[in-house]
Amino acid sequence: MSVFSEPALEKKLSELSNSQQSVQTLSLWLIHHRKHSKTIVKVWYNELKKAQVSRKLTFLYLANDVIQNSKRKGQEFTQDFSPVIVDAFKHVSSFCLLNTSNITFFFGKYNRVLT
Repeated sequence: MSVFSEPALEKKLSELSNSQQSVQTLSLWLIHHRKHSKTIVKVWYNELKKAQVSRKLTFLYLANDVIQNSKRKGQEFTQDFSPVIVDAFKHVSSFCLLNTSNITFFFGKYNRVLT
């Protein structure tokens, strides 16, 4: 696996696609570098806020995958995502409210992440 750095993470996040394979591959890389979890969450949140609307939900899928699959290795990600995850959901959902045609689409997808 490649070495961790903030620029490397930013590049990987910019290349993240909505496919399950893309999310899982990056999730595994993040979990491998879990000792940098605080930095990972900070960069993830900053990149989420900058991402195009069409990519924001993918960032939530990534966070969900990381949180769920890292529990066996430790609580770093659960603890570090905890302070920002609610704000991240609020941020993404605010774009649904700006464009009412997105509401049904996004909230249907949200339900999949939350349950």
